[in-house]
Amino acid sequence: MKISLICGGPSLERGISLNSARSVLDHLSSERIEIVPFYLDAKKNAYRISARELYSNTPSDFDFKLERAGKPLNDRQFARELKETDIVFPAMHGPYGEDGGIQSFLETRGIPFVGSGSRACKAAFDKFDANERIRKEGFFTLPSALLKIYGTDHREIVQTFFDEREITRAVVKPATGGSSIGVFSVSTPEAALRAARTLFGKRMDTRVVIEPFAEGAEFTCIVLQNRFGIPVALPPTEMEMDYSEHQIFDFRKKYLPTRHVAYHCPPRFDDSAIERIQAQAEQLFSLFDMRDFARFDGWILQNGNIWFCDFNTISGMEQNSFFFQQASRVGMTHHDVLRYIVANACKRHGIDLPATDRKRSGNRKAVSVLFGGPTSERQVSLMSGTNVWLKLRGSDRYEPHPYLLDIDGSVWKLPYASAFPRKKTRKISSIRSALRWTSLSAVHPSYSTLCTAARERTERCRRSSRNTARFSTAPVKPPRGSA
Repeated sequence: MKISLICGGPSLERGISLNSARSVLDHLSSERIEIVPFYLDAKKNAYRISARELYSNTPSDFDFKLERAGKPLNDRQFARELKETDIVFPAMHGPYGEDGGIQSFLETRGIPFVGSGSRACKAAFDKFDANERIRKEGFFTLPSALLKIYGTDHREIVQTFFDEREITRAVVKPATGGSSIGVFSVSTPEAALRAARTLFGKRMDTRVVIEPFAEGAEFTCIVLQNRFGIPVALPPTEMEMDYSEHQIFDFRKKYLPTRHVAYHCPPRFDDSAIERIQAQAEQLFSLFDMRDFARFDGWILQNGNIWFCDFNTISGMEQNSFFFQQASRVGMTHHDVLRYIVANACKRHGIDLPATDRKRSGNRKAVSVLFGGPTSERQVSLMSGTNVWLKLRGSDRYEPHPYLLDIDGSVWKLPYASAFPRKKTRKISSIRSALRWTSLSAVHPSYSTLCTAARERTERCRRSSRNTARFSTAPVKPPRGSA
């Protein structure tokens, strides 16, 4: 079987796309499945590349090489090459990847692909429009204002928005941005106008959204579509950080090492809050008619309301992403969850997915992979070590076991679900608390019931018709110690 893998694209999230594509290549490629990578540059020119070339460090490396040695494919050639494979896996984020662009290209040419269709992507992509849609469907939303690049009434709109709602802190962001790129925290109408002018001036978007700053606890939740076509939410992840002095969960905190964010999966919320987050995420998945998988970002506000503020039809799939982190909490490896969504997409298109060939002999040689340590490079070691461990897991000769060297010299043998902490945790020793939770079986009260609850929700959905009318959004209690 051959799977086309599309990455890159014109958005500022191109680097994240490369990381996602590498994960797909690493964990789906096998003797029976060949991954055929394609790279789209900033002008949406398509290039067929080798698997080896996919490991170029950055989009700039690709652009440098392809500008000198590559030959772009025109649309007809690109479509022909894609049709020579069995199915396409788009791994692009942002414009053209999640706005319905690449999906429309594939649909009009009859090319099967993994993920949501063009209409669902387009409907969920624009933050202002999506917020208005879910508000009309009965979900709780925060008020927002929209500025258009050629509008002449920006000052009046912003001043009125601040005055009528007595806003003391607001967020200014591109309507179609991602990865928190170009997001500003402001406290005055003048600062909001300056932020909007900056976004317009850099051509980051033609539409800018202004919202009150959300007070509460931030979370994200992955939803998978099961073999019956029913959405099932995974255990959400809570982001714990200090939001004072205009700090936000921005691109740097999401993707670069920092000591200012801690992650909790399952979250520290009470059971009813977790269940309501999962239920509403599943409802939103159905409302937008999404397919296969998606990620929903949101807040539990201090007044108890749940607000979903961002919808990602192609979740980031870097090695330690929320996607893999949450899947591991219900017993799925990287390979398992990727194969699962591809299998469902293949079933939808009537394509036979080869049986897995990952059977292991009983005489593999044990290999201990040690990483971490007390130095300032321990985060680099963590990423390198888990990467080595994952690569060796695909071997027929070796049986790797991950071990963490803690900052105090202790060595911990890691279960799968604890081997992928987000690299931005405040301290690498935060893994210790997760391990204590694992080794002492002091399981979070929600975790032991998550799989059962997911199965029960699936069965209930099978017995009842899909409901995309108004949904219940009764408040829940906010977590203790929320920001």
